[in-house]
Amino acid sequence: MKVKASEIATFLGRQLVGPDFEINKPSSAFAPDSNSVVFAKKYSPDLLAQLNCRSDILVIAGQEFQGKITVSHIISDRPRLDFARVLQRFFSPERPTGLAPTAVVAPTAKIGREVYIGNFTVIEDDVEIGDGTIIRDHVVIRKKCVIGKRCLIKSNTVIGEEGFGFEYDENGVPFRIPHIGRVVIGDNVEIGSLNVIARGTLEDTIIENSVKTDDHVFIAHNVRIGENSVVIAGAEISGSVRVGKNVWIAPQATIINKVEVGDYALVGIGAVVTKSVEPNMIVAGNPARVLRTRNT
Repeated sequence: MKVKASEIATFLGRQLVGPDFEINKPSSAFAPDSNSVVFAKKYSPDLLAQLNCRSDILVIAGQEFQGKITVSHIISDRPRLDFARVLQRFFSPERPTGLAPTAVVAPTAKIGREVYIGNFTVIEDDVEIGDGTIIRDHVVIRKKCVIGKRCLIKSNTVIGEEGFGFEYDENGVPFRIPHIGRVVIGDNVEIGSLNVIARGTLEDTIIENSVKTDDHVFIAHNVRIGENSVVIAGAEISGSVRVGKNVWIAPQATIINKVEVGDYALVGIGAVVTKSVEPNMIVAGNPARVLRTRNT
């Protein structure tokens, strides 16, 4: 798509400084293409010099660049965020809608408007999918699960499989506990590839609005994850864990069953969380220990 630099500035509600010209694509500030838009978040003299030697790029730049940058630019408090908004508005592929040829959707499933369901994806009985949600290829959503509006479910993910729940019988044989809960996912949630989210035993597993999970994440039965929380690749959240809002769970972290992680907490890379975490705390290590308070 071709767009004027001035149109980008207007879209962001910010001022264009310098000549107006046509933008054809986004690119990296460290290797900018001609007629492209880039962002510069962290100031350095070398980056400034590299940008200033060009006359054919638009830079969405942080406040530190103000008064120093000579190429066409837009000053922003959040240059990376504004750049992402520009990518989404002007340069993202058109979103798909409808059913792919090999998608399998149960007749009792309730599918909203402008939903896309990819190839070899299976949507079981009584599943509900909200308007504008995209479900990519080879996804399985088991019966009665609920997916909200404007969600993205990436390929090869399973939502609503039975959790791992057993009780030993009189002969010491593990007896499976039936799982009759659901998985309920809110609006604007993104679930990465190769995730497994287990259905609840009796109560539902709940993923609140605007939660984002990376690839290879496991979320066990009866878990609740609060709004705006982020769970990164390889993390494992055990049964009945409660995660607050705006929590950051780093790669390969493990949270033991029934632990509570308070709002705005941060769980570090590879942490093994064996006891509850207070709000705004940063924890790391095995077992996880408090490092300091998180600035939010």
